[in-house]
Amino acid sequence: MGVACALLSAAAVAMSLTPVVADVLDIPATLSPLALRSPVTGIASSGGVAIAVGPRGVVLRSTDSGETWKQIQVPNSADLASVRFTDDNTAWVMGHDGIVLRSTDKGENWTRILDGRVALSLIDAYYAKQAAAGDEGAERVQVEIERAAAQSATPGVLSYPFFDIALNADGEGFLVGAFGLLLHTTDGGASWEPWLERAENPRRMHLYMLNTVGNEVYLSGEQGVMRRLDRASGQFVTIETPYGGSFFGSLASNETLIVYGLRGTALVSTDGGLEWKPVKLNVDASIVAALPAADGRLVWVSQDGQVRLSDRDGSSVTELDMPRAGEVLSAALVAPRRLALGTHQGIRLVDIPMGRP
Repeated sequence: MGVACALLSAAAVAMSLTPVVADVLDIPATLSPLALRSPVTGIASSGGVAIAVGPRGVVLRSTDSGETWKQIQVPNSADLASVRFTDDNTAWVMGHDGIVLRSTDKGENWTRILDGRVALSLIDAYYAKQAAAGDEGAERVQVEIERAAAQSATPGVLSYPFFDIALNADGEGFLVGAFGLLLHTTDGGASWEPWLERAENPRRMHLYMLNTVGNEVYLSGEQGVMRRLDRASGQFVTIETPYGGSFFGSLASNETLIVYGLRGTALVSTDGGLEWKPVKLNVDASIVAALPAADGRLVWVSQDGQVRLSDRDGSSVTELDMPRAGEVLSAALVAPRRLALGTHQGIRLVDIPMGRP
């Protein structure tokens, strides 16, 4: 994905550009040459294919390392926030009005999996049943959701955006979004169960990104939210970090756990989150992306277009002297030495020197 998405900025861009319209869930995105110059809020690349998304249902696709892009028709014109591949063939697009789209052919065709109508009905019915059984916590969630729906400009639609998805090989996974949205699936997304109360997130902070490694699942979000799935309890439990600002993303491997976000903040842990040390990126702007490169290193991209290289544990940081691309909303490696940067004016390609000093 643009695991790389600066999702807070992406949401702000999308909401500022497109008012909520009653039928954006029913009207297909307009195909237009202007789509190539519209804001790009999310980019992802896998298996030789790159996909970029933006406001008004714009989905762009490239099969030549970002040299050329083609707009792809999708069944709605809701503002889109992010995109992620869950394997080389399967891609997911998420956005406002609860929209979730899936492609199983590398982004050529898209099917709606969820939208704000279905999500509202699903969540409301689930917590109404729990509340009827005497669950006071479920009753509180139900009230929250009904209040949110009442405030939506589109009647009967939960207008919150979804931001990220993660699925394992067995079809189990999660979907996260604004104001604590958290859904669980065990069948590859064919059905979903609300988990809003299972993330130790009573203030309903935005949940921006999911990351998996083996049987572990991590989620990160607003105001220092960092959680790990405890399978024994069926709950996401808090991982303490030394930073209370928003985390826009995370990376997990068998050796390291990395989180990154506001004001150039990046932290790395080599013991599952018990202890953390800062990654010294020498960047003041928010970190938009931390991208695993083919040589095992990480490529870091900031919102103001600065690029850094580091070892996978965050050490040996190298500052790259490269031309700035203006404000960067998202980023992905579309080739071993090529970055695609999502900006307010479309996609900008930047070749990066990967040689070690």
